[in-house]
Amino acid sequence: MIKFTKKHLNYIYLASVYILIFLQYPTWIAINDLLLHKPGANILPQYLLLWGLVRILIVLPLLFTLMNAEGIKSEKINLTFIKSKSIVYLTFWGTIAFTILGLFLYPWFIHSTNLTPLLLLEYLPIFILFATTNAFVEETFFRGAGLTFIQEKIGFWPANVIQAFLFALIHIINPFTANPWPFVILTFFLGLFWGWLTKRTKSLVPAIAIHVIADFFVAISMF
Repeated sequence: MIKFTKKHLNYIYLASVYILIFLQYPTWIAINDLLLHKPGANILPQYLLLWGLVRILIVLPLLFTLMNAEGIKSEKINLTFIKSKSIVYLTFWGTIAFTILGLFLYPWFIHSTNLTPLLLLEYLPIFILFATTNAFVEETFFRGAGLTFIQEKIGFWPANVIQAFLFALIHIINPFTANPWPFVILTFFLGLFWGWLTKRTKSLVPAIAIHVIADFFVAISMF
């Protein structure tokens, strides 16, 4: 058993963390219902930030433990800083494009009209911190460790499709809409795009930056 675990540690890590990420949403809803006596969809911004921090505490320690145990360097899973003009270029124009796209699609995702301009200003730091932590964790796991380890076995494009499918699957449990499938389909194609972007730049920076913009619009649409 120990020999099997050591041999397949990468994939045991991927499966374990994915299950934890997948279970976070129903667990969160249950906590809201049972302990906070709030409907699952009625999430306060402060709890949203807590959600992002909990994800960091779940995913990153396990990742760095795996990297240390296996001797995996950060460059292998694309945890590299901006080292070229192309990365800067793609990061800058990608965030601009997704900001415009977010403004266009925002009415589609809007959950309520409770968020006034003053409230948006008040909660802005929380939304930004949530979007940043959530994007960093998901990109590090899906487009970093996940894509890297899977493509070692089956090649980039099959691995990219698998990680994008798994990424989309965690968005099925969504209390903010009666029909989550349009959002699930959207996240699948976003996962494909961010996987390709990571492969091209050999860095998670552009995908994380663009993902932050996407998650920011998702966060403000909840209120």
